[in-house]
Amino acid sequence: MDRSRLELEPGVWLDAGRAVWLEKWRTLAVADLHLGYAWAHRAEGQLLPVDTGEDSTERLLKLIDRYRPEEVVLLGDIVHRAVDVPALHTELRWLALTVGERARLRLIGGNHDSELAATLATAGIVLEIDANATVGPHLLLHGDERDESVAESRLCEQAALGGRVILGHEHPAIGLSDGVSSHVKCPCFVAGPNFLVLPAFSRWAAGGDIRSYRFMSPYARLRPAERAVAIVAGKLLSMPLGKR
Repeated sequence: MDRSRLELEPGVWLDAGRAVWLEKWRTLAVADLHLGYAWAHRAEGQLLPVDTGEDSTERLLKLIDRYRPEEVVLLGDIVHRAVDVPALHTELRWLALTVGERARLRLIGGNHDSELAATLATAGIVLEIDANATVGPHLLLHGDERDESVAESRLCEQAALGGRVILGHEHPAIGLSDGVSSHVKCPCFVAGPNFLVLPAFSRWAAGGDIRSYRFMSPYARLRPAERAVAIVAGKLLSMPLGKR
């Protein structure tokens, strides 16, 4: 039994690689890569190590090799901050070229991506940045919308179509304990009526524990979070969520 994948509903697969696979539409989506995280902090005077490099693109390529998608969608916060350093330009070129050779690459802008278009242009990368993407009955976006009326309208529209709003932005995680001495916080997916929150693809993003965390996005606040799917040692553990 493959416990690294879980079919949330027909054709919507959660993957322990921090991705969602929309099978019918051959679309793979991940959120919150935060490329250049260490370089952004170093630019602000915080001396984070950079010698380990980014592994987000390599992990994304492994998912592409697994699913052979026609389309890959990055759900916002593609960069942590668009600092003007060669290392970030190189990472973005590699992402565009290596992923772009295998599938159509679509970029959804997030709140960290305000200067991404200029950075892409400086790096010589020709890619559009969209506000959202429609995949079958599903609406894919970052999730930093502040207007609850817009979020409510979109949630209702996707519900009528039999789909979900699929978002990132939140970096959800959940604490697991043996009840004695061991405790670990794991990245997780969060699902509720007609929405799905993806974990951050970046390993730098620790995330907030959803049992005590108030969601920032109205897409996750306006509907109850019914189910968490934690990523534990490369496997998925599904658990119901009570009232928060």
